[in-house]
Amino acid sequence: MSENPARVAVVGAGLAGLRAATTLAARGCRVIVLEARPEAGGKAAGETFEGFSVDRTIQLLSFDDRRLLGWIGELALGERLLPLRAVTTAQLHGREIVRTSGRSLLDIARTPGVRARDALRLLRLPRLMRRYAPLLDPEHPERAADLDYRSLADFARLYLGRSVLERFVAPLATSATLGNELELSRVAWLLLWQAGREGQALPGIAGAGLHEVVRAAQELVDVRTDVRVEQLKELPQGGLEVDCATSAGEQQLCVEAVVLATSPREAHRVAAGVVTPAERDFFGGVRTAPRVTLSVGVDHTMVGLPQYVRVPHVENSPIESMLVEPGAPSGRAPEGNGLVTVSANTAVNGAAFAQATDDALTARLLEELDRVLPRAGRNLRFAKLHRDPEGAPRFEVGAYRALARFQRVQEDRRRLGRRLYYAGDYLAGPRLEDAVASGVRAAQDVFSDLGEQQVD
Repeated sequence: MSENPARVAVVGAGLAGLRAATTLAARGCRVIVLEARPEAGGKAAGETFEGFSVDRTIQLLSFDDRRLLGWIGELALGERLLPLRAVTTAQLHGREIVRTSGRSLLDIARTPGVRARDALRLLRLPRLMRRYAPLLDPEHPERAADLDYRSLADFARLYLGRSVLERFVAPLATSATLGNELELSRVAWLLLWQAGREGQALPGIAGAGLHEVVRAAQELVDVRTDVRVEQLKELPQGGLEVDCATSAGEQQLCVEAVVLATSPREAHRVAAGVVTPAERDFFGGVRTAPRVTLSVGVDHTMVGLPQYVRVPHVENSPIESMLVEPGAPSGRAPEGNGLVTVSANTAVNGAAFAQATDDALTARLLEELDRVLPRAGRNLRFAKLHRDPEGAPRFEVGAYRALARFQRVQEDRRRLGRRLYYAGDYLAGPRLEDAVASGVRAAQDVFSDLGEQQVD
C-alpha cells in the first residue's frame, strides 16, 4: 500500500471516527473524513468561553483509559491535557451531597441509604465477578451475550438487595448510559464495574476539554464538514462509491473502504443499499437516550478537588449527575471561579424534556442546582444548554445478543469482500474510552482486510 495507498472514507468526525481516521492515516492510507455537521467532534465538541472550557457532555475519564490517554500522547497534547486531575465521587442523599467511594466492599456498604442486611450481601460480588470475568471484554462487549438475559434491576435485587441496587448499582450504570435500571442489561453494569477494575480505577478530568483532541486530529487528516453522505454503493471492481451532498452540489467518491462512525440511525440510512436484512434489523433495534447537558460558569471561589456527583433515580431529581470543578491555574475554569456540568435525568423525564423549550429546561435544571448546590446556583456567570436526541446508547436487555449477531454478520460480509466497517459507542460502551476503542477496532479490521499489519 505504500506505493499505491488505499483510499478510505470515514463518515462521522466524532471521537470514534477521528480515532479511526488518524490510525489509518498513520499507516499510510489516504483518509477523508466526512461530517454532516458544521463542526467536528460530536459528543466531544466544545468551546472556550470567557476562559472556561465548556463541553457538551460530562467528560469524566479514568486513569486506566489506555486508548484515549495514549491517543492524547500521540497528538502531543500531554502538556495541555495531562496528567488528569483527580476527581472525588459523591452522591445526592436527600438534600445533602455525601462523598462516596466504590474502592472496597466496605466503602460501598457505607453508601448513604444502603441497608445493613443488604450490605452483607455485597460479599457475593467478588464471587460473581470471578464467574462472569471470562465473558467480559470491554473491547469486545458482544462476548458477554450469554449473560444478556436479565435486567440490571432483576440482577441486583436478586443478588445484592434493593437498597444496593437503588443507591450503588443503578446510579453507576444510569449516570453513564442515561438509561433506566428496569430496562438496562446487567451486562452494561458488569462491564462498567470491570472497566473500573472493581472500583480501583480513579476518575479524573483532563486539563482542558477534549475538543483539543478534536482540533489536533483535524490537523492530521482531511476533515470536510457540512458534507451529508446520501448513500453508499458497492462497485463492481470492488470498493464503494460514496454519494455526498455539499453546498457546492453533489459529489461522488470512489474508495477502497468506508468506516461509518455515525449514530446507528444515520448508519442505517447511509448504508441502506448495501446492508443485509439482519443488519437492518440490528440498526432498527438499537436504543438510544436523549442527552441534555447544562454547563454553568460560577463566579466565586470553589475549593477542594473536582467532584462527580451521581443522583439516584429514587431521589426524583431532574439531574442524573453533575461534575463540579473548582477553578485552577491552566485548568478548565479560571482560578477563583468554578464550572458545573449537569447531565439531566432523561430516563425519567425524557418525554417532558423533549417537549420543553431550551429556556424552560435551563430554568428547571438551575432551580434544582440551586437546591442541591446553593452557592453554584446563585453565583452564575453563564449557563449553556446542549441537547442531543441520540446522546447515549442505552444497552437494554438483548442489546449484547443483538450485537453478537451483528458482529457475526460483519465477519461474513468481510469474508465475501465487502469493505464496510462501523465504529461508535453503540458498538462498544457508553464511556469516551469505548468510543475511541471502537475507532481503533474498525481501523484494525480495515488493515486486516487490506493486507496491512494490525495496529498495536
